[in-house]
Amino acid sequence: MTLYHGTNSLIGTIDLSLCRNRTDFGKGFYLTDKIGTAQLWAIRKSELSSGIATIIQYEIDESLFSIYGKRFAIYPESEWLDFICSNRRIVTQTSLQNEPRHDYAWVSGPIADDRIVDIVDEYLNEEISAQEALLRSNVLPATYQLSLHSQTAISFVNEDSAMYRQLKNGRWSQRWLKRKQPMQ
Repeated sequence: MTLYHGTNSLIGTIDLSLCRNRTDFGKGFYLTDKIGTAQLWAIRKSELSSGIATIIQYEIDESLFSIYGKRFAIYPESEWLDFICSNRRIVTQTSLQNEPRHDYAWVSGPIADDRIVDIVDEYLNEEISAQEALLRSNVLPATYQLSLHSQTAISFVNEDSAMYRQLKNGRWSQRWLKRKQPMQ
């Protein structure tokens, strides 16, 4: 299965310790099946943190799904909302060491639009009901994200075959380039 990762630099190898906390499915390495979504992620990350917008194409062994994971439906549902709220909730500094806040090796499901941050805050502050939060939660149409949360899950990624494209002078490179592994 081919999936894409959008970032602001060319990644040597996947390192979970470098992943962000307080994301939809928890601290993990995020991939999508849509190249356009990965491009948007890359552009947004490069605008926020500088660097060069980069999309990396990975081949994933589908037997990944035989290990302990969680798959959500393709539309917003209460379990999905509660899971996102649990992962995005602000907690004390010491509890950040417990990221991600679940035991799944992988999680997959729909991608919420950027308004989910505000919706989660309103829901957690009890300003809106779960039903209203779900009604206001928009997911990107026909998109899917997979987050990897353990070294076991990452072992199903063929990093040796990773290819990349970068955004330079407002245009994505036309050819996929082979990513070279860093020297160990």
